[in-house]
Amino acid sequence: MTDTEPRTTTRVLADYVADLTVDALPHELVRKVARQCLDLVGVAMAGVDEPAAAAVRRLAGPAADGDRATIWGTGTSATRADAAFANATAAHALDYDDMWLPGAHPSAPIFPAALAVAELLGASGGALVTAQAAGYEVMGRLHSSVSGRFGWHPTGVFGTFGAVAACGRLLGLPGDRMAEAFGIASSMTGGIDGHSGTMTKPLHAGLAAHAGVRAALLAADGFTASPAVFDGKRSFFEAFFATTTPQAWRLTADLGSSFYPLNPGIGIKMYPAGYYMHQTFEATLGIVADHELSTEDILSIRIGLTGGRFNRPYPHTSLDAKFSLQYMAAMAVLYRRLTPDLFDESTVHSDAVRSVLSRIEGYVDPQLPANPDIAHNPVTVDCVDGRRFTASVTMPRSHWRYPLPRADWLAKFRANTTRLDPDTVAELIDTFDHLAELPDVRAITALLARRSPA
Repeated sequence: MTDTEPRTTTRVLADYVADLTVDALPHELVRKVARQCLDLVGVAMAGVDEPAAAAVRRLAGPAADGDRATIWGTGTSATRADAAFANATAAHALDYDDMWLPGAHPSAPIFPAALAVAELLGASGGALVTAQAAGYEVMGRLHSSVSGRFGWHPTGVFGTFGAVAACGRLLGLPGDRMAEAFGIASSMTGGIDGHSGTMTKPLHAGLAAHAGVRAALLAADGFTASPAVFDGKRSFFEAFFATTTPQAWRLTADLGSSFYPLNPGIGIKMYPAGYYMHQTFEATLGIVADHELSTEDILSIRIGLTGGRFNRPYPHTSLDAKFSLQYMAAMAVLYRRLTPDLFDESTVHSDAVRSVLSRIEGYVDPQLPANPDIAHNPVTVDCVDGRRFTASVTMPRSHWRYPLPRADWLAKFRANTTRLDPDTVAELIDTFDHLAELPDVRAITALLARRSPA
């Protein structure tokens, strides 16, 4: 940027992305990026056969040799944009991908886009780590600049900018081109928040990844857009969040010294359901496990709510169940676990589940905090013999500050990658443990192209 050019927020952020190197990243962040990417690969593998992922994969067109990227776990390929689309949708299909403040799924829209571009470039692992870190920074800072959703699904809206930042960094876009890539992406982003419990929610992550790849490639080809889309009138903020005043200063405050995945952090989701369901599950599980309660012991369960969004007494489908606080409590009572196999239509509509659901009531508690960092839903269990137990959990195992042991998140990864043979799973873990030293990321995509003979 020359001294005569205006120093806009957009350009400062774009220059940061363009100039970022792996050497500028603290070791803790490099390790965190690798951990999240490995987890994301696992949940995508687990979600690859979900109806939403399969439908998106069927849309993928043929790829020429110069634009062929791997669709993970399928033995197939597609264009960079379509591979990112398919992999990101699969990664969010089970709602098992990572979570952070102020409430979005960062890795699903960013990493599939970044790896698709990196694969075609034969980029190093260090370049991929740098790109992913840049994507996290852009997505997290943009989201934290706005308080509230205003009807938008943040993963779809802000994830597009994270994806384009990661792809632009891999393509070596200079600051001026990166600023226009943000502008192009701003007209490709979206996602309505009302789609939770349907296949369109994971589609948002896929669309964000798809748009990120395309916007970065267009910018690299000289395509033009507003170079100041985060500034002034007719900006992204004014278009998407016209009824609030954004804190745009958050986009550049401590840029390069404070990293979003470290502060406030980023978690590993340990249950395949909406994050704000996890507190209810763990609170109910604690009660039934500590007091050895059976289904027959329980007269009623009451769950405190902040509103009606997750008050779904009788979920209609397996996807709907992922956003039902009542279903979380029922799983704790009946199975004392919350694993992917419990989200199938036969379980959701079983007599045993419906019997427990009939005893669960949600009520709005105006005293509950709106702060997502300490969100919780108090659970009260009344027993047929007159005993009453109450519990709350504010930091479930999926929380961005929960000190999750390595053994726990590796166990999740192994459980999610049964479609790969054990040797491939072990190779993936070792490769991601040394991601920043990897000479060529095609070592990763070669592993992800494999399929178990079973």
